[in-house]
Amino acid sequence: MPQSRFTLIDVFAARPLEGNLLAVVEDADEIDEATMATIARRLRLSETSFIQTATSPTATYRHRIFIVEGEIPFAGHPSLGTAAVWTHRRGLAEVDLVQQTISGEQRLRVKMVGGSGIVALWQNPANFGPVVEPGPLLAALGLPESATHSALQAQVVSTGLPTLVLPVADVDALAQVNTEWEAFAGAMAVPGELKPIGCYLVAETGTGAWRARMFSTSVTGGEDPATGSAAGPFGAYLKEHTGLTKLAVKQGVEMGCPSELRVETSDGIVVRGDVHIIGEGVLTLP
Repeated sequence: MPQSRFTLIDVFAARPLEGNLLAVVEDADEIDEATMATIARRLRLSETSFIQTATSPTATYRHRIFIVEGEIPFAGHPSLGTAAVWTHRRGLAEVDLVQQTISGEQRLRVKMVGGSGIVALWQNPANFGPVVEPGPLLAALGLPESATHSALQAQVVSTGLPTLVLPVADVDALAQVNTEWEAFAGAMAVPGELKPIGCYLVAETGTGAWRARMFSTSVTGGEDPATGSAAGPFGAYLKEHTGLTKLAVKQGVEMGCPSELRVETSDGIVVRGDVHIIGEGVLTLP
C-alpha cells in the first residue's frame, strides 16, 4: 500500500498546543483529488495541506489546501505551516520559498530552530469588494445594533480568499456572540463577484492591537482559531481606511486556542506567525 508522511504543526502559536493546528501531507504527487478530500473530511481540521511537485518553473512546490467541503484557492495558516514543514524536512535553518496555489504564487520566508520557527507570508494584492450593511450580520451573530463600529464599515476584502471584515465597537461584543447559522448564511450572501467564505469580527484593544473571531459555515464547528487569509485582508483594510500599516491580532481566545497574527502592509501584505511541529507520522492509503 502507498504511504505518505504527514506532520502536525501549530501555526500562529506562541507555544505548542496553541494556535491553529494543521496537518501537512508530504509526497502527495500520487494522491488523487478525491482521496485528498476524503483525508481532509476525516481529519476535520480547519484545513489540511498536501505538498506536490510544482507545475510552475518559478515555484518551490505546489500547495493543495482542503477544508472539509473541498479544495480552496488559498489560506493563511496552511501556507505558513506547510512552508515550515518543507523547510524542517530538509534540515534547513532559513530559506525563501515560493508556493503555487490555485490563487497564484506567494513568497514565504522561513526561519527554523529545530521544530519551531517564524514564517512570513507575502499575500496577493488586496481586492476590495462591496461595503456591507452590518445590521443583518450583527443580528445573526446575536449582537445588538449598538455593537456597530462608529467609524469603520463592514466590507468584503480578498488577498486570495474573500473575507467579510466586520469591525465592532468594543471587545466585549466578541464574548457575546451567539450565532444563528441560518440567518448567518443569509447575511453572508452579499452582492458582487467576491463571495466571502467567512466573517472576520474585529475589535480594537489598543493602538495597533486588535482581537478577532472568524466565523464560517465552511469551517468545522463554525469558527476558526487563527485565520491568516483574513488577517491579511484586514491589514489591507486598515491601511486603506486608517493609514495603519502594522498590527497584531489575537484570535482563538474564546475557543481555548490563543493565537497571534502579525501583519505589516508598508511593503506589500505580509502576515507573520510562530510555528511549532508537534507530531509526525505516516499515512497508509489504499
